Amino acid sequence: MTDAGDIRLSDGRLGRLADLDLGRDAISAGAWPGHVAAIRKALVGLTVTADEDGGFPDRWGRRPFRLSLAGDSETAHRLLAARGLARIAPLGEQEACAISLLPLEAAARAQKAGLWREPAARALGAGEAPAIRAMAGRFALVEGKVVSVGERPRRIYLNFGRDFQRDFVATLSPKTARHLEKAGISPSSLRGKTVRVRGVIVLRRAPAIEITGPVQIEVVR
Repeated sequence: MTDAGDIRLSDGRLGRLADLDLGRDAISAGAWPGHVAAIRKALVGLTVTADEDGGFPDRWGRRPFRLSLAGDSETAHRLLAARGLARIAPLGEQEACAISLLPLEAAARAQKAGLWREPAARALGAGEAPAIRAMAGRFALVEGKVVSVGERPRRIYLNFGRDFQRDFVATLSPKTARHLEKAGISPSSLRGKTVRVRGVIVLRRAPAIEITGPVQIEVVR
């Protein structure tokens, strides 16, 4: 593992851990080296196989890797999520694998293990507009009540407030909505529910997260 948290294989290929975010945006600069050291310590001595998830390299040339523990059906991803050394950041590689990691992440978050000790790693409240805006371009968790659901021909909006110029919103395409419905989540049924969404914050008229799959949205209550 490089100091930046990337994986470099013995053949020189550079990769990242599929469906995981190591918390670079949530951990203070001074604590980052120690966090990487903790990940290295968790993995040292393990015999693993690095399987490419079939995804394309990102702009830094990194491919998504999944580290499978030799002789075991478990993955190193489960180990890291359970210890709070990574957050689940689904990028469409293997949806079922990412979903299976969510309970492990939840347990680590409740225990404030690993990166969950960092204040910036917490789930932001949907009403914290300035804090959400400050996370533009970075991965974050946002939690709040869906006030209304707007359905348009090309876009569906999960509105977490009534000021569409300011309040946080989660957006998805009709195609993604159908995908969610197959997973038992109907966008229209989320009205009035408290949900947690995860993804990269983008600034449009208001701060937003684009939902591309069911792993990104959890019904809290």
